[in-house]
Amino acid sequence: ATHKMENPPIENGQSHLSTETPYRKDKLFADMLKSLSPNTSLCIACYITLNKEYKATKTIADWKKGLPELHKRPAIFIIQG
Repeated sequence: ATHKMENPPIENGQSHLSTETPYRKDKLFADMLKSLSPNTSLCIACYITLNKEYKATKTIADWKKGLPELHKRPAIFIIQG
């Protein structure tokens, strides 16, 4: 079974974009790692257009192997369908 955040992207070939306040972002990321399918692709982008820009796309299983430092960094999460 897929998580409700995965259903529309998977069924329609779309992506689900999510942002969160810096102090709640870590909880959102933890919830995604816990509830999304291991094969689901998740893109994380921080500081877009700045010198310290960070962008990476991995499966949930790969994100669980090593997490980026997101503390207080503005971030966008994209679940890819």
